[in-house]
Amino acid sequence: MPKSKIDPFKFIVWGARGSIPSPGPDTIKYGGNTSCLEVRCGKEIIIFDAGTGIRNLGTKLLKEMPFHATILLSHAHWDHIQGFPFFLPAYMPGNTFDFYGEEQLEVEEVLKRQMISPTFPITLDEMESEFSFYDLKVRGEIKIGEAQIVYDRLNHPGNVTTFRVNYKGKSMVYATDTEHFSCLDPTLLKLAHKTDILIYDAQYTDDEYSGKDGMPRTAWGHSTWNKAVEMAQAAKVKTLILWHHDPYHEDTKIDSIEKQAQKEFKESYAAYEGMEIDLI
Repeated sequence: MPKSKIDPFKFIVWGARGSIPSPGPDTIKYGGNTSCLEVRCGKEIIIFDAGTGIRNLGTKLLKEMPFHATILLSHAHWDHIQGFPFFLPAYMPGNTFDFYGEEQLEVEEVLKRQMISPTFPITLDEMESEFSFYDLKVRGEIKIGEAQIVYDRLNHPGNVTTFRVNYKGKSMVYATDTEHFSCLDPTLLKLAHKTDILIYDAQYTDDEYSGKDGMPRTAWGHSTWNKAVEMAQAAKVKTLILWHHDPYHEDTKIDSIEKQAQKEFKESYAAYEGMEIDLI
């Protein structure tokens, strides 16, 4: 049996859209659900963000109950937490979840506040799974099973946490919702150095970001596919995954962005729902 079946290190995309869900006939290929990434490190289930994509992940996980999972929240903007009230395993007794987020987020309170009347009919306390909440400092590392998670803060309104997962000699970096500076962000450049997979916020084109193609998007907290390529090249990563697609970008637009990125960095791919990559 292949090693990846015995001791997997892989990720599956359940939502890669930014800002707001964008379902419809023009977003079928890449999907309209907001950020949710499932990572498997051996027996460990690690979930990055709880956007609307976590609903479909939950349906799959019902087949594995009872189970334990770790949920790492990059930040608490709505598109990264709004799927959690529809995450069915959280309503089931016997399942356990560890939540991590930067301490200023007060993750438990954030999740509670989005599940109160009149905006939602069920409270967090009525969910029957067991929850534990842990605060993260600005930077540091944690262990989840045999996986090492190194994290740091990037540039986004209200702050955002980026994560690097190291497991069995392979690595991946999840860097959603981050805006580049006039130079490449030295924090991310260091964290992503020679990683196997870099998942990077590539919401805009250069023309969109600068305002040449509509209103300027500077200081909105997001980056461009051009900067994603520059980061991948400078950090010497193996594969670049373009993430946090703009809700106004239809499939044809993302196709075009992917092709342009591949001209500059061959191993560039736009994330799509259902994308699965085995690292070992």
